[in-house]
Amino acid sequence: MILWHLGTAALIVYATLGRRRIDYRFILIGSVLPDVIDGVLGLFFFEGRSGRWIAHSILAVITVTVVILIGFRGERRQSWFGIGVGWLLHLVGDGMWRAPVTFLWPAFGTEFAGVPREPYSWDLLVHPLDHLGTWGGELVGLAILAWFWVAFRLGHGGRLKLFLSDGYLRP
Repeated sequence: MILWHLGTAALIVYATLGRRRIDYRFILIGSVLPDVIDGVLGLFFFEGRSGRWIAHSILAVITVTVVILIGFRGERRQSWFGIGVGWLLHLVGDGMWRAPVTFLWPAFGTEFAGVPREPYSWDLLVHPLDHLGTWGGELVGLAILAWFWVAFRLGHGGRLKLFLSDGYLRP
């Protein structure tokens, strides 16, 4: 789910931290990065239907966040830290605690859990009624993103361009 992760990550950060000098671009990138990374890795290294491998482990998000904390200073560190926050919120949004073998990898060995699976396949389009939960999540994410669009007037007077340049939500 893409819109689900984008919307819920933005909403959780906004509800807890507000607009304080937070670069929401990095939150949004981090919120989809685990699926992108595991999707690419799955093309070359992993087999199976899960779609959740290394990037869906707590070790991955901790490693990336520590690298960000060590590798950046000042404003750049604060912006890039959003990657780790968004990534962690992705794991929460996926309910990864239900797959402790993957979530706590490699604590239980080098294998990954087969369930829960990523709900991405042609089956979503071919049999949409079999995936109402996935489509419902995407609609919730879309509604949240639409709220941000309206609440922060991102469609008016170059505000979207300004947001894309610095990631800040302005009143």
